[in-house]
Amino acid sequence: MTADATRKLTQGERTAITRRQILDAAVELLYSEGYAATTTLRIQEVAGVSRGRLLHQFPSRDVLLVAAVEHLVTARVTDLSNYDDWPQNSKERIDRAVDLMWHTYQQPYFWAATELWLAARSNEQLRQVLLPHERDIGLLVRAAADSFFGEELCARPNYPMLRELLNAGMRGIALTYALDPRDYSTDPHLLDWRTAARLVLGA
Repeated sequence: MTADATRKLTQGERTAITRRQILDAAVELLYSEGYAATTTLRIQEVAGVSRGRLLHQFPSRDVLLVAAVEHLVTARVTDLSNYDDWPQNSKERIDRAVDLMWHTYQQPYFWAATELWLAARSNEQLRQVLLPHERDIGLLVRAAADSFFGEELCARPNYPMLRELLNAGMRGIALTYALDPRDYSTDPHLLDWRTAARLVLGA
């Protein structure tokens, strides 16, 4: 047995593990059961932590839920930003970038974030907690899209407009899947988005 395997965890390491368990449980519940059902008691149960540990990490439910979504979005979008298997051909790169952008709207973190958005509409306390985090997440999502298209395509004059239109359109279409679940990969809008991106970027 190695020294690493027998070494006791430090207090900081134990705290980090507990925090990760709580955040993962919160996102899982937001995605599967919705905002109303995602109580601190349910999060505590799914995370397998004590009430004291949960409250020590997160003093309120809304702070916890917003932190959970930001935690998952940051991790997943950062992973996607590190994707590096890009084609050299501009048209193929655009198609791949559009596909990857659409992929982000198929993920549990999108639905978890949507739950918070809808709840914040009638919950001022949640809205105040959520708003600054959503701005940060928006910057992260835009940076990820920029990495998908690459420097050369991003430098083209109409790229910023295209990026915003794609994100807005994809978010809106993705919401329809809440009522009508279907295969994301065959959505007819996907071809339209690719075609529009090629035209706007002169490919």
